[in-house]
Amino acid sequence: MRGRTPSVRSKWHLPKKCYRLAIEYALNYDQWKAEIRSLRDQSTAIRYDKDKVQSSCMGSPTEAAALKIAELQAKVDKIDKALSEASEEMAEYIRLHVCNEYTYYQLTHGAHRMPLNKNQFGEICQHFYYILYQLI
Repeated sequence: MRGRTPSVRSKWHLPKKCYRLAIEYALNYDQWKAEIRSLRDQSTAIRYDKDKVQSSCMGSPTEAAALKIAELQAKVDKIDKALSEASEEMAEYIRLHVCNEYTYYQLTHGAHRMPLNKNQFGEICQHFYYILYQLI
């Protein structure tokens, strides 16, 4: 599924480059979430000396981190919105597939036990990528 673009006859068709952009954007989801968590801890950006506090960047390190968190959170929110619009009840399965690269087999035969067949799930994933590209 990852290597194929939706058919031109599909209502969720995207050109090949747009489809690949949506895939790459979704694959960064977990990385962005981890970066947000690490930025919330500001102790790495500030060094404490006996005389004064020194920061590793110009301006307030807290302000720079807050701006970066806001930027990353906006990207994560776009993916979350596309997930909920594509299918509210299947959002967790879609996230596992498109963001964590779980295969269809892993979703249906592991602890997850997804109730959809491959064609139905593929259609929902194509819809997700279409919505995500519109939001990017």
